[in-house]
Amino acid sequence: MNSVRKRPVEEEKAAAEKKKLKVTQPQRPHYGLINQGATCYLNSVLQVLFMTTEIHDRLDPTSQITDQELKKFFEKLKKTTCGTEKITQRLEIKNVNQQGDAAECLELILRKVSPQVSEVFRGQLTYTTKCSKGHSINEETNPFWTLPLSLTDAHDTTYSVGRGFERIFQTKSFSGDSMVYCNECKKKTEATSGCEMVEFPRILIVLLKRFDFDYNAMSLVKSDCFVDVPRVLQRKNKRYKLYGMVNHMGSVRGGHYTATILCNEDKTWYEFDDAHVKQVREQLFAESTTCNSSTAYLLVYRASGSLGDKMKDPQDEQRGNKVEGKRYFGQRQADDKETRQNQESRGQMRKEGKKEALRHQGRGEEGDAKREETIKEDSLLRQKQNTSYSGTQHPEKRKQRSKGDKDENQPCSSANIMKNPLWISLIVAGCVIIVILIVILATLT
Repeated sequence: MNSVRKRPVEEEKAAAEKKKLKVTQPQRPHYGLINQGATCYLNSVLQVLFMTTEIHDRLDPTSQITDQELKKFFEKLKKTTCGTEKITQRLEIKNVNQQGDAAECLELILRKVSPQVSEVFRGQLTYTTKCSKGHSINEETNPFWTLPLSLTDAHDTTYSVGRGFERIFQTKSFSGDSMVYCNECKKKTEATSGCEMVEFPRILIVLLKRFDFDYNAMSLVKSDCFVDVPRVLQRKNKRYKLYGMVNHMGSVRGGHYTATILCNEDKTWYEFDDAHVKQVREQLFAESTTCNSSTAYLLVYRASGSLGDKMKDPQDEQRGNKVEGKRYFGQRQADDKETRQNQESRGQMRKEGKKEALRHQGRGEEGDAKREETIKEDSLLRQKQNTSYSGTQHPEKRKQRSKGDKDENQPCSSANIMKNPLWISLIVAGCVIIVILIVILATLT
């Protein structure tokens, strides 16, 4: 009888010991990546993607070779420090001794993976312009993978990412010389334009545009200003929590990339510096809701769902409505196929420009030619919208719906004419011709 009573007691003790072992069991270690020469930008991006567990189950080895390589790579990275030779080969990175841009590298990967992977990072912004009477003058929807914030808009010594994010959605007014022509009103009228996020990505990537073109010095410059990075970004009922940062130290001519990422398992921030991984000495957001940084370049946020309504897990969604999911992914795949063709043509043009620029630049530069071209495009688009995007930052074709399509040749404002160098040159040439004719007529008389 005593032996029967002892058994449950012994079993309870054994179960308690097992629980203690589970609690005290060390967390899975994190491993770094070997730098092939100047591939720290790639290593930092890959570490962020590895910690983005939402895409792991979406990788489809049967549809894309890139998916297959990433899946093998992630499985290996769970066990040991590994190299990135097969990844660079798949991404067609030929010169591993030339440093690239982390944001461009991320978009290159998203273009090559399957649509169900890239859609995790995909969002859409809709820009609308309406006259004072409420008539729609223009409506334009742009998809994005990264949301750029211009640091040149900062009026303080420290740039606030939270305020910069809200500035994207501020309403802009047009009046006086900048009035807009309305087809419904048949005249120029006061108008307002605004931007709204109509499709929220699961993973929101904010790009701090530290690299810009200085038209006074006619060269690329880097901003090392401090930025206040918030732990949480919120738009309407969507909340995003920061879990990763890609940092850049150095100048335009050369530098080094690292990644600072939050591990979901032990809720600890780690610093990934190529093959070296260590805990961040002073844990981020331990005493404040923001952190101050002069090196943050890419900020990676994860959607935490609506207020009072948690977002569904990607695995649950895949198990749930399979028919609707297949139809949705089929449409995305068709759109992305056309997008990739456009991106590949742009990429070929940029490669040719890059070859020309490399003749005049030394080893270790960070894609100056690419940034210069992108920044020039941004400066032209800045007049049209509050936030500027380069061509590579639009994963799909632009969708436009404007009521003024029939009257595209409406008169422009005088302010826009005076800003156009072509109009100015024509006006000057006309004045010169008139003066010459007057002199000739005076001579003949």
